[in-house]
Amino acid sequence: MNLRDISYHDQATLANCESEPIHIPGSIQPHGVLLGLDPQGIIRYCSANVAGFSGREPSALLAQPLAAVHPELFSLINEVLHAGEDLPRPLRVEAAGKPWDVFGITNGENIFVLELEESVPVNLPVDALFDQTAAFVTHIERARSLQDLCQRVAEQTRAITGYDRVMIYRFDKDYNGEVYAESREASMEPFLNLHYPHTDIPVQARELYLRNPLRLIADVHYEPVPLLTADDGTAPELDLGTARLRSVSPIHLQYLKNMGVGATLTISLISEGRLWGLIACHHRGPKHLGHLQRKAALLQGHFLSSQINVRQVAEEFEVHQVVEAHLQQLLFAIGQEGDFAARFNGLSSLVPVANATGVALLHQGKLYQKGFAPDPERTRHLLQWLADTYSGVQFVSENLAAHYPDAWRISTEASGILYHKLGDPRKEAIIWFREERERVINWAGNPREPAKRSPVTNMLQPRTSFALFREQVKHHSLPWRVSEVNAATRFAAALQNVFHLEYLKAEEANHRVLNEKLVKANEELANINWITTHDLKEPIRKILVFASRVMDEEGRSLSDNIVHSLGRIQQSAQRMRSLVEDLMAYRLLDNSESPFVMSDLNDIVASVLEDFADDLREKGIRVVSESLPVLPMIPYQARQLFSNLIGNAVKFSIPGGGGIIELHCEVAPGGSFHHPTRASTGDFYLIRVRDTGIGFDPVQSSRIFNIFYRLHDSSSLYTGTGIGLAICKRITENHGGFITAAGAPNEGATFSIYLPRDPSGGTAR
Repeated sequence: MNLRDISYHDQATLANCESEPIHIPGSIQPHGVLLGLDPQGIIRYCSANVAGFSGREPSALLAQPLAAVHPELFSLINEVLHAGEDLPRPLRVEAAGKPWDVFGITNGENIFVLELEESVPVNLPVDALFDQTAAFVTHIERARSLQDLCQRVAEQTRAITGYDRVMIYRFDKDYNGEVYAESREASMEPFLNLHYPHTDIPVQARELYLRNPLRLIADVHYEPVPLLTADDGTAPELDLGTARLRSVSPIHLQYLKNMGVGATLTISLISEGRLWGLIACHHRGPKHLGHLQRKAALLQGHFLSSQINVRQVAEEFEVHQVVEAHLQQLLFAIGQEGDFAARFNGLSSLVPVANATGVALLHQGKLYQKGFAPDPERTRHLLQWLADTYSGVQFVSENLAAHYPDAWRISTEASGILYHKLGDPRKEAIIWFREERERVINWAGNPREPAKRSPVTNMLQPRTSFALFREQVKHHSLPWRVSEVNAATRFAAALQNVFHLEYLKAEEANHRVLNEKLVKANEELANINWITTHDLKEPIRKILVFASRVMDEEGRSLSDNIVHSLGRIQQSAQRMRSLVEDLMAYRLLDNSESPFVMSDLNDIVASVLEDFADDLREKGIRVVSESLPVLPMIPYQARQLFSNLIGNAVKFSIPGGGGIIELHCEVAPGGSFHHPTRASTGDFYLIRVRDTGIGFDPVQSSRIFNIFYRLHDSSSLYTGTGIGLAICKRITENHGGFITAAGAPNEGATFSIYLPRDPSGGTAR
């Protein structure tokens, strides 16, 4: 059988560490043996050192059933093999005269991976697990902080495993690492508080730490054992992402060698699905742990992972209690009445509510500041930039210089900001400041040192220097905690409500003043109406009587010019009387106590037609009226409505006689039309009054309902006061309806009256 080595051999072509496929190295570490089985139990992969377990060389083993190679092992795994599951716990079998620990995992390629390690004798007492758990509970009770707990776990892990150095490694939000706690032999150089760039543990390595929480490197100087398979082109690369024996990147091995490390054990610390950090165990020489010791070490990782979020929440809660106390004081204070500037100066908790060092509040375009804050002009410039740049409600940063071009001018007072809009950001906003906190980060080597390639192999090489590199960090503040941001957000929301209420109160006061002015104006208008409709009626009557008497008694003796002038006086006085009468009718529409009565519109229209009988006959106009509804209306207003519309149809008929006036009624379902003042949810009667008169320009269709608006001037053949259609509009509104008009020159006009079928839809005013 021809065999194929599936080891990864393209290190020299890697562009960077992030592109290395470390989950498919195609090789394992030499302290164990690997077999890859298909679902039928046929061996499809094996490590080159498999003879140490099976007594057979790879060529004699591949494509053979495991049942024939090791019947006992096959019988032990057969059930999980067919179920496609991992082995729930390690097995122990005998092979080649030695005991072996067996681990089984599945991968996504329908391959069951068996990993076999020679059993390592370990002297663990029966109650070791109990003692370990009890010790951790004691640590939880006694640890003053999360860092103190990490230190205790580091010490206990070192006692369990025997490594020379155990570190608790914590990641920041960008996955730069910090040695957060450390237990070491006294002779070793301390790494505590040293920082390591995120490139030391690339993305794909962090992903594997989430998949496989424990990784052992027994000897960094090992020679990888290649994985073999039949060279028939059917076997894909073997994913070893969760395998214990997976061979490690040669770049990482060189990195460890550069650090002077001989063996490692790494345990993932996972909090809320994120890689929070690592328990990193280093030994100066080779060191192999049996699976029981590894399990004990892994238990330490589980213990600590379970407490990370608990401790962080507890520490956050302590901060929350402090800022919450300040928040409650503020919520009480902002509701008080009085001058705003004085109220602002009295808000002693405004800065500490977010553990800030200063604050600025923009209210009605005026700036108020407290604490350690930038110059007001520069604060305004920052607020303007925020309003122009960010559309969201909130902006939070501990490094304003990374966003704001002029941040260097205010970094002393405002390296960090917590900004919240309170409405129009150019007039209403609040911003908390945090002063600059210069700090020194101690890096284990220069974090910006570029990756290099070997001049011999062209392979990427890890950095070789871990000498202390001090970085001065400027233009940063302390980071904003969640509880601080939440407190600021709650206060901003409450303040926005207060401002809104104050605005509404001011608007209410303005409306009250305006209403008082309107009431006074209405009273004055009512007086004018009284004068117009009463005091002017008698003089107009006398003018008409006097002109008629002169014409009757002296008409024959008067010149034609005087007779013509007297005629014009009579016409003008008659127009004035019509205007006064229409104004009286319009004013009567405001009578809010007029009762609604079930009114038969057929009878009302018939009565109106009797009034216009002579005019209709004289002009030869025919009226066609369909059956009209009976509905609640104010009778005299209903009569006025149809009298005005039919009167207009008669008045604006085409000269020469003839024409038709049609009245038609139908039901308009709610929602089928647009009501100008309210939702048209109920059904309406739609009554159309259509004529064949002179019509009008469609652009006038909405204006003709304005009071005193006339389509024709006083010299025209068609006279009017410009009030009749305004009366129609007011009447329909009094009944919860509305009226529209449509027309075209010389093509007639159509007036559509919408009246609700539900009596509650209309109320007389």
